[in-house]
Amino acid sequence: MSSSPSTTTRKRYGLTMTHPPNICPIANKASREAAVAGWKQIPSLAQKYGVNMLSFDHFDPEHFIIAMIEAESIESVRDFVMEAGLMAWNDLKINPITPVSEFMDNIDKAPPTIF
Repeated sequence: MSSSPSTTTRKRYGLTMTHPPNICPIANKASREAAVAGWKQIPSLAQKYGVNMLSFDHFDPEHFIIAMIEAESIESVRDFVMEAGLMAWNDLKINPITPVSEFMDNIDKAPPTIF
């Protein structure tokens, strides 16, 4: 994992990635080559885009990966994952993360309930 200095403007983003078995890097030669090449670039790309990989975990034996990333913008996360090639074989989603404690502390600021 690479590190980047933390500032007050940095936010956390969650990535979820899934892929079908036929394009899994374990089973598919082209996906494996792309995954190995992309993985080797992660440290330099993290530095280039100013992202800090907090975690990057595979759920065994599922074709499911989650990552937590700290960055100044969702665009820097998007550019990072695109250049790393993670979208080449994964259905990838990027979401801003709010700690549950913060969410609950602010729940009364939400619109009135409808049910």
